[in-house]
Amino acid sequence: MIDQLRTMAIFQAVAELGSFRQAAKTLNLSPSVISHHVSKLEEQLGTPLLYRSTRRMSLTDAGAELLAASQRMTAAALDGLSAVQRRAKQPTGTLTIAAATPFAQSPYVEAFTRFAQTFPDVHLKVQLDDTTVPLEGSTVDVAIRGRTHDLDDSSYKARKLGMVQFCVFAAPSYVHGRPRPQSMEDLADWDWIQSPPISWSAFATLADGTVPSRSPRIVATCNNFAMARKFVEDGLGFMIETYPLVADDFRAGRLVQLVPRVKLRPIDVYAIYPANSPKDGLAHLFVDFMMGQPWAAEHSFGVR
Repeated sequence: MIDQLRTMAIFQAVAELGSFRQAAKTLNLSPSVISHHVSKLEEQLGTPLLYRSTRRMSLTDAGAELLAASQRMTAAALDGLSAVQRRAKQPTGTLTIAAATPFAQSPYVEAFTRFAQTFPDVHLKVQLDDTTVPLEGSTVDVAIRGRTHDLDDSSYKARKLGMVQFCVFAAPSYVHGRPRPQSMEDLADWDWIQSPPISWSAFATLADGTVPSRSPRIVATCNNFAMARKFVEDGLGFMIETYPLVADDFRAGRLVQLVPRVKLRPIDVYAIYPANSPKDGLAHLFVDFMMGQPWAAEHSFGVR
């Protein structure tokens, strides 16, 4: 396996540089060794990878496919090496993160805590806001958002971390005496705490793309998660938020999950950072760390 990876790397150099001689010079090997490895790879795969002539060299379809796979392999290896090097260097400096206010809740704040504990020399500066923070011209290193179409500038990159999965909940005092809803349509006769202030269809669209024909009465609109949550706890109405933020309350009986069998449409969550962020910088370090969190792998983020 190791020999095959080495041979793929040699083939990649030939394909990218356009000649055996240039690849040999770059890799500090003889042209005959380079040619031997490529021929051996073609023999193992049972198909030609390069068209050779006295004037030019080009890739076959199989060669182009293998080159793409080899480039992905190389990129993954370089990312892994960079990650290890960052840890070995004990990173230092200030890292500014922008996220929505629900990130002040467990389990997300626990991820920030673990990051700070893992890299004690990094000053973690977290900015929580209920509105989208403009990135252009700001000091934000990484922004965590539930969409990418509102990027301030094409010089930013976005890396998918997971998905937002919503659920519907209310206080036991509000639910008491009401017939349990079986669908989102049944909630039309209930009172909705609208937070953040976006349309019912944006919240209530089902996983299959359908939208309830009727919407509930908006009893309160609030762009602050903590206040909206307090409205719910006081029995003012129901709310829609992400499951991890209220899972402990369901288990403790402080909140009641409504229509638990209904699957609402999830929203992809991205880490957004400047495209020119160095590979061994704090922004990449933080994003790699977030990708390693259990709730990221399970696609159960809780951001707006």
